[in-house]
Amino acid sequence: MTRPSAEQRRLDYLDVGASIVSEFDEETAAAATVEALANVRLSDVAARAGVTKGAVYHLWPSQEAYRQDLLARLLEQQRQRGVRELPDLIAAAASTGDPRELLHLFARFAFDALKDDPAFFARFSFFLYATNPAVADLLARGDDAVIEDFTPLVEQYLAAIGRRMRPPFTVGMLITATTALFHGLCLRYRSSPDLVDGTVLDDADGPGMYGVGLEALLEHFSEPVPGTGAAQSADGSS
Repeated sequence: MTRPSAEQRRLDYLDVGASIVSEFDEETAAAATVEALANVRLSDVAARAGVTKGAVYHLWPSQEAYRQDLLARLLEQQRQRGVRELPDLIAAAASTGDPRELLHLFARFAFDALKDDPAFFARFSFFLYATNPAVADLLARGDDAVIEDFTPLVEQYLAAIGRRMRPPFTVGMLITATTALFHGLCLRYRSSPDLVDGTVLDDADGPGMYGVGLEALLEHFSEPVPGTGAAQSADGSS
């Protein structure tokens, strides 16, 4: 039997850590928002992986180095989740012919996927250490990757609704603002789920607060493309 490569073992041990982060019940959920990664010990990772602590320390010099690598892994998995599901959401929205339906479907999917995910909230504990250059760089690279992944999707959506970015705003600024809104609503959901999770309009199938906020930010950061149907409608000339 071929021995797993060092990279495969590294990913396997990180996945073990991710599973530990996710194992919070209601009684320990409060810790999941702040201390989840701090509770991941290399001794526990080694025990679950069925190896010695030395085997894990061979790949990481310290628990802190492992936790930083684990945070990067969690950020990558969370980022991929939204991008991976978009084709199915686009297909589901195609039948309506309304691009806004796609926006609301994506907003609901993203919020439902992460609002109760301890692994998602674990990232917030590292903002306490953002004065550490290594941690700050890790968090910044994670946010830059989100902008890189979603920029073409935002541009495609804007083209579909006949809008463009309003100077001096950029797509990166829009994504940063919507990400901040998303993080804030997820945190608020922890204390006020009824306020954040319900539909905003008097419609059981209507958009949630994140969907409405996302649409409002798009409206503010973008403008109609002159000469399109969207521009004429916005001007009231159609």
